[in-house]
Amino acid sequence: MAGSYTRTLDDVLRTRGFNRSGDDWVRVRGDMWECVNRQSGRLGVTVNFFMKDLKTEELFLQIFGSEGAIQMPPRSARIGALVDGFDRWWKSDEADGAKTLADALVGYGLPWFDKAPTLEQQAEHWYGRRTALSERGYNGPSLIGLALTLYRLGEVGEACEVLRKPVPKTAIQASVRAVSRVRAWLECDATAVSKAPPD
Repeated sequence: MAGSYTRTLDDVLRTRGFNRSGDDWVRVRGDMWECVNRQSGRLGVTVNFFMKDLKTEELFLQIFGSEGAIQMPPRSARIGALVDGFDRWWKSDEADGAKTLADALVGYGLPWFDKAPTLEQQAEHWYGRRTALSERGYNGPSLIGLALTLYRLGEVGEACEVLRKPVPKTAIQASVRAVSRVRAWLECDATAVSKAPPD
């Protein structure tokens, strides 16, 4: 029965431009990399979703080298959280399980990929642009993701302001170093910000 889940997901996703590699189905739309992942376990079968902006990832790789992919983890969600906020697994012997999972995928999962197609939406929905810096925790990947998204928007001054957030005593030092590295790359500490935004 587990095989029927894979076949059903494959049928649904291939018609929408995804290509399968093992338990992952991937498509690229514009700058966006989108992945649907089938996960199996003792509880049954569930589906995870991952996405990232490839142009922003290029900046992470430019700044951090091969570690850039680690510094910028993809955004993720699980099907149950999208449906009703609870973790949801479909049993391998569940009647019509493959169909109900596919229906949830189409109704709740695939629309998740459309929530942040623009840089403005990514800055707001992924990185909380509207959250005041004083209310924002010191999370290195989030601060950097927001700053580089703002940089791509041409908002270099705002990007530098994000990266100048005061460092609390409890901050993880690896995050502090990473933020400092991006601040230097953007030339935020120069007398005047001179890093030109991308074309």
